[in-house]
Amino acid sequence: MERPGFTFLACPDPEIVRERIDRLIGEAGVPFEKVVFWGDEELGPPFWSALTVGSLFSGSRAVVLRRAEACPAELWPKLASALRGFNPAVWPFFCLEGPFDRKGPKLPKGLAEQPYFKVAEKRGWLFVSAGLSPRDMGPLLADWAAGRGLDFEPGAAERLAAALPLDLARADNELARLELSLGDRTTVTVADAAGFGRHEELDGFAFLDALAGGRDPAAVWREIFDKQLAGEEMVFPLIGLLLYEARTMWRIASGDDGDVRLPPSILQKKRAMARRLGASGLARLFEAAFAAEAGIKSGSRRTDQAMEYLTAELFRVFGGQTRAGGRSSP
Repeated sequence: MERPGFTFLACPDPEIVRERIDRLIGEAGVPFEKVVFWGDEELGPPFWSALTVGSLFSGSRAVVLRRAEACPAELWPKLASALRGFNPAVWPFFCLEGPFDRKGPKLPKGLAEQPYFKVAEKRGWLFVSAGLSPRDMGPLLADWAAGRGLDFEPGAAERLAAALPLDLARADNELARLELSLGDRTTVTVADAAGFGRHEELDGFAFLDALAGGRDPAAVWREIFDKQLAGEEMVFPLIGLLLYEARTMWRIASGDDGDVRLPPSILQKKRAMARRLGASGLARLFEAAFAAEAGIKSGSRRTDQAMEYLTAELFRVFGGQTRAGGRSSP
């Protein structure tokens, strides 16, 4: 396969982005070392060195820039020289993971007019996906079952497809849990399918709802951590849940909720919260979650400090008050 000189991926589902990159690299026919950078972190000399310096002795390198939509606008013109010409030792990937609007992906300021981006559009080096939709679930389940030698009894696949979350990482987790529950059985029954999915209305939204109502969220924290997020890295799954809820409410607020599958009562609550927060409040949800994650990854915050920061920021978003580290948070 003749690989692209560089690749752009626009998709709000991080797991779809990761899988697409891995598949493209696998289809290239030669091994690539994957080096990952993050757009919400400072891109210093290591990034530019990885992007521009190739050596036949060190092998081929895939340079992946995740959350590229968070990069400062001045980055895009600077990339022009690095992306001019074909570097056989370096394959750059730029991942735009922000939410879509009605017209599709929202490109960062200054990117669309760059010549290299126009080349990516013309040559098919741009992958665009709005994420999972209900129509994707049938093929996804068929591939999953075929790869494991499993069958569905009549009605089971349809029920499971309607229940799985429209988030690939969480859907994969649900399917892994289902596979484990089957044991030695090779047929998925309707009863099996009935016990899975429907997590859109759980946990993450319950926590936000507790904050929005001014209630003490301690009980919600305990339920989330004790039942699902035990362990040192529990904050990362929580951040994932909050981002999922923020993305869902963003779609509801923008009117792009045709395939948001929720019970009417839950959908009504999320619509009300999305209306209350507005675009600026929803953006602050994303910012708080990303900042907490970045603090842990950079080492500037311990996990417990990041959790404390995240709680305080969310209280501010909802106009409430909390105490962080013995201090009052306005």
